[in-house]
Amino acid sequence: MAAEDALEEELVDESLTCSVCKDIYDDPRVLPCLHTFCAMCLEQRRTEDSQLTCPTCQHQWTLKTEDSVSNLPSNFYINKLLNFRALHNSEDARCQMCESGAKVESICGDCKLLLCGNCFIAHSNSPALKDHYIITLHDLKNPSSRAKYTGAEYCAKHNDVRVTFYCQPCAKLVCRECTITEHKQGRKHNPREVSEVAQKYKDDLQTLVQKTVDAADALKNASKTIRKELTSITINCQVEKTMIREHFVQLKAKVEKAERDVMDKLEEMEITQREPLIKERGSFEGTLRSTEDGLKFCTDILGRNNDVEILTLGQQLEDRLKVLAANQVKREPLKNHLTFQHSTDIKCELVLTCKPIVITDPPVESLPTSVVFRPQKGQVQGTPQLTVTSPVGQCVTLEITKISEGVFEAVWRPQTTGKHVVGVATESDTSGGGGKWKWGRASGKGGCSPLIVDVSSNNPVLTFGQKGSQQGQFDRPLDVAVRGDRLYVADTFNKRVQVFDLSGKFCFSFLTASNPESVVVQTGGTILVHCGEEVIKFSPSGELLKKLDIGVHCTAISGLAVQRDGGLVVADFGQNIFLFVESDGTLVKQVGGQGLLKAQPFSSVSFVCVDNESNIIVSDALQNCVQVFDVCLNFLNKFGERGRQPHNMWSPTGVSADSRGNIVLANVGDKSDVGGVEHGKKLQVFRSDGTWVATISSDKDKLNKPHGVAVTEDGHVFVVDYADHCVRKYRYM
Repeated sequence: MAAEDALEEELVDESLTCSVCKDIYDDPRVLPCLHTFCAMCLEQRRTEDSQLTCPTCQHQWTLKTEDSVSNLPSNFYINKLLNFRALHNSEDARCQMCESGAKVESICGDCKLLLCGNCFIAHSNSPALKDHYIITLHDLKNPSSRAKYTGAEYCAKHNDVRVTFYCQPCAKLVCRECTITEHKQGRKHNPREVSEVAQKYKDDLQTLVQKTVDAADALKNASKTIRKELTSITINCQVEKTMIREHFVQLKAKVEKAERDVMDKLEEMEITQREPLIKERGSFEGTLRSTEDGLKFCTDILGRNNDVEILTLGQQLEDRLKVLAANQVKREPLKNHLTFQHSTDIKCELVLTCKPIVITDPPVESLPTSVVFRPQKGQVQGTPQLTVTSPVGQCVTLEITKISEGVFEAVWRPQTTGKHVVGVATESDTSGGGGKWKWGRASGKGGCSPLIVDVSSNNPVLTFGQKGSQQGQFDRPLDVAVRGDRLYVADTFNKRVQVFDLSGKFCFSFLTASNPESVVVQTGGTILVHCGEEVIKFSPSGELLKKLDIGVHCTAISGLAVQRDGGLVVADFGQNIFLFVESDGTLVKQVGGQGLLKAQPFSSVSFVCVDNESNIIVSDALQNCVQVFDVCLNFLNKFGERGRQPHNMWSPTGVSADSRGNIVLANVGDKSDVGGVEHGKKLQVFRSDGTWVATISSDKDKLNKPHGVAVTEDGHVFVVDYADHCVRKYRYM
């Protein structure tokens, strides 16, 4: 079956289709750029001046006047596949060599004819035809036989003779007869057997292949570097955008303060300018009232026309009027008014500068990001060290690698969110042979400005599901599994398994009769589900296949895992053991409890998984640890202890291992004795030796009761939350 699948892949129409005419190749020819097209398609694209442009890469070539497209080399491999295809699709075809109408059994690569059984025998028995390359339908299904099959090339001058020599001065394949005539050994011709010349070409090409591999690796590295640089541009612009916003917030605050200050000064200056005028006005108004009173008194007497009164008061009136009339208004007019002299010049510039410290990926809690340091002249003395200071002042030194001349790189996996300071310290040799450290500073000769970056929380990239019985809804799901591009969820209290793609899109579901608590998927797609004391096998489409009654060995199954050979590993919570069981339910071995490994007893076996090296990994909820065994169930390692630090465990449950040797562990956590504060609800990442790598605990859409976990090959982990009735997907690599 695998051989037939491989043949189907080789003969798929897409690989045998010309990209110009969109049809199966007809006389495929190879251009100097190594792209292949039908000879007729190339001939139609040839210009009057013999220019030929590759339809794929747009490279141009000029064919010699005497040459045609037919002089371009044939694609031997595609021609061979075309012969295979003709034979593979010959079920209804008839022999093309005779008129018997017999069914086809083989194809001749030299004659390009489909042959029946009799013609195949005739070919084999005929002296003129027995050397032809023939492959039968039986051989077609055998990869080793297909590999031996090759077509023959015939001389352009002697059509019935194969080319077996190569004339190096002419760079031309020729037949034996040509070596006697046109290409006879001499000053201008040097024919050599094809195998002899081909070996030298193979050696030369192998050397060139290695150089090309090196060039391709360099291009890949350059492309990877460019991707990182593009990301660093985005990150840098985000940082600068934050700085711009902060600058203008500060500038706005300064402008608002300046406005208040100017307004206050305006009020003061207004008062200062008004006070003398108000005082002056009061003086003039007092004199005016006195003048008006005296004037009114006199005019009233005159108006009454009483001579006796006038003569009696006349002298007083005269004296008073003389005084009042002598009053003169002497004052300086207002010359100055306040003027606001403003400036609208808020000068801000954006310039390209060489920043010594660059972050290549957006920093996210628990995820790795690269820090690149390119020291400028005078910024380093000796070996640089990259340091990161967390928001609470904790400083760590990153392991640094020199990736090129004057360029250093370190991988940083931040463990907290918030603003971090990335700085540089350099070790300088002193005359006494010791060293001293010079820390990066914001300014000054030889200093390196630190970089302030904001680390975001590792929130779920996907969350789906809620309590309910409809498709895509869950009722206390307990386990999850990933195989290929499918996600399998044990929807426990809905008594079913639901299947999704890795983006959370519902595919299908199937019932399990009782509550499914664990789910695993074998390489071929067979689904195994633990329900009660049974393990039930389902087909990849969810059809019931078989029930494995392993209740005689287990009292309370808590987890399943499958090995590469199909064997089943069962975690038993009731006996605090785990067992290795054949696919038919036969017990092979048990570990823990009163079993084979008393030196490493379990307290509460929770979940079990198998890593890429067939090691068995078991989580122990009460001991707050993980134990690792090899494929023969020999103890390898134990790590973990209860605590509130990021690397500590707190009631570990689901466990899963990826192909890179990482172990991802769910912690269900608990409530503290003080204030009922919850602790330990998190996902952790460890290396296979138990070294703690990272802890994932998002600040949004937080884990409530994480249980089963399953990793994907692209660095994500799915976790079911039975309290929130949902599935969350996190990035961990």
